[in-house]
Amino acid sequence: MSQVKIFDIKNLKELRGCSPFIDRLTKDKIKKYADLFLNLKLIAEDYIIDGGDIIDGIAVDSNNNPIILLFQEEERDNIIGQGIYYLEWLVRHKYVFSENLAKSGLSISAANINWGNVGILCVGHDFSKYDKCVAAHIDQNIELINCCKYGSELLTFITVYEPEGRRSKKENLVLAMGEEDEHNKLKRFIKVFDTPRIGYCEIENNRHYVVFPNKQRNEIYEIPTPIYIAQSQFVLVDEYSCFKYVFPYWVGDNEIITSNISSFAVVTINDSGIFINKGDNEYLPLNNIPSNIKLRDKNIVSIDNDNNFIRFYRQAKHNADSFMFSAKIKEHIFVFVLKVLPGGVLLREIETGKEFFKSMDTDKINFKEQQILCLKNGSIVHSIASGRFYTLSSFYDRFEYGVVEIKEGLTFLKKLSGEKVIINDAPPYLRVGQVAYVDEYNNFCGVEDDGLELGDDAVKRNITNIQTFKRQDKKERIEVTKQILVLGNKAYENSYKLCLLKFGYRAEVLEGFEPWAKISTELKETDIVVVVTSHVSHDNMWRAKKEIEDIPVIYSEFDGANRILEQVLAIEQGQDGDNSAS
Repeated sequence: MSQVKIFDIKNLKELRGCSPFIDRLTKDKIKKYADLFLNLKLIAEDYIIDGGDIIDGIAVDSNNNPIILLFQEEERDNIIGQGIYYLEWLVRHKYVFSENLAKSGLSISAANINWGNVGILCVGHDFSKYDKCVAAHIDQNIELINCCKYGSELLTFITVYEPEGRRSKKENLVLAMGEEDEHNKLKRFIKVFDTPRIGYCEIENNRHYVVFPNKQRNEIYEIPTPIYIAQSQFVLVDEYSCFKYVFPYWVGDNEIITSNISSFAVVTINDSGIFINKGDNEYLPLNNIPSNIKLRDKNIVSIDNDNNFIRFYRQAKHNADSFMFSAKIKEHIFVFVLKVLPGGVLLREIETGKEFFKSMDTDKINFKEQQILCLKNGSIVHSIASGRFYTLSSFYDRFEYGVVEIKEGLTFLKKLSGEKVIINDAPPYLRVGQVAYVDEYNNFCGVEDDGLELGDDAVKRNITNIQTFKRQDKKERIEVTKQILVLGNKAYENSYKLCLLKFGYRAEVLEGFEPWAKISTELKETDIVVVVTSHVSHDNMWRAKKEIEDIPVIYSEFDGANRILEQVLAIEQGQDGDNSAS
């Protein structure tokens, strides 16, 4: 951001700006007076589009250009990418713009709207030179404005990036290449395709390649500095095999590119039907979609020569596993911000786990704990707001386990160490007694229950989706090897679970006086049974001795967790004591 200082000359004090993200009241004020602040006339606010996304504002500028208005938010770490997505949506849904324009009461006819220069205006507080680099490479009508609030009365707007001039663009969002640009590109690259094409990425010999269904493979050129491409991720390249766009879809390890596939294409859905774009901006109907397949806008699909549907590809969340190869080719290093200190930041290198302090001007650069920085030769080239890029990867090895407790609407985790903490971002499906794990900031990461039900383990789900890398076992992940059923005092459930979990046993605890029908149901998934003889009914004791034949049973006189653990370990080692029987 430009170096601007605001002073109260009456009190001779410098006014300090507010939070790096614009609060709701300020945002509403900016929208209300957008004509004054931004030279925009808003025709729709908080507009909900397909999939539940919300566009902050749809507007028209003084040149009758349609404009998407977005505000930078903490969870919106790729505001420019979102803006492009919304821009393409708006171009495909011009009737939405026309309807809202008519309702707005503005004396502007829909026929006079300049769809050739549709644009994005992003308002934030911490746009940097890296954001400007991304905006320049995307080559769209994008304007970045840094906004800062001082006290309750002053608001500043500083334009940090806008395109040179207002170049007219085609309605399909592809900027027509000028003769001079074409001439310069001919000097550097060889034209290999007649039109832009969609393929998937292969990373080999420290290079990114694009691969097409016919197995043709070309190196991808001019990948922007802050863009990383995962192995098998879909990309769009131009006629010269230069990078144009990356899609959040992957070809899975077990997905075979069959000989009947002629092209990959991106899906476009509108009121007229379902269409495909192979990268050449020619929209063709997609044929023979099976009735059990529900496609979404922007899906990547494969098709045959007659544009018949063959298959679609799944979207995956991005994490450090997926993009590490791409970053290393660029000689970039992913680091995790552990702590922001005066004069610098404490960082952890994601790949190696090495921690170090880096001197930085923390007054001028808005660092946040748990954000990801991408470094090259010590300089920041990109940043990622979500720490889950790291914690949902195989490089993260600092999970802490415990048992879930819920009190007065708050969800706690009683850790193996005995410490009890509030679980940040605890999902509503957590239940008392579950074994869960969190990261070092106590953010929820997953549960150690069998299966992937409603309470899908975030790490398991993410790794299931991302097939790019074979996940390695984490050093700190406890490998659960067996299931133990304890028939005893339910009040000691947490103690049993924590103690046994340390040694790789998952425990279920039932009162020794429960109906035998309920107990027998649990036996189906059990490897070892522990019967606390002082807390079990005579009937259940008798049934356990008579009916449990294929599972080792420990009859314990003691109800202490450590004593039970000793007996479990003994029977596992074949040193059955007097109180055990098979």
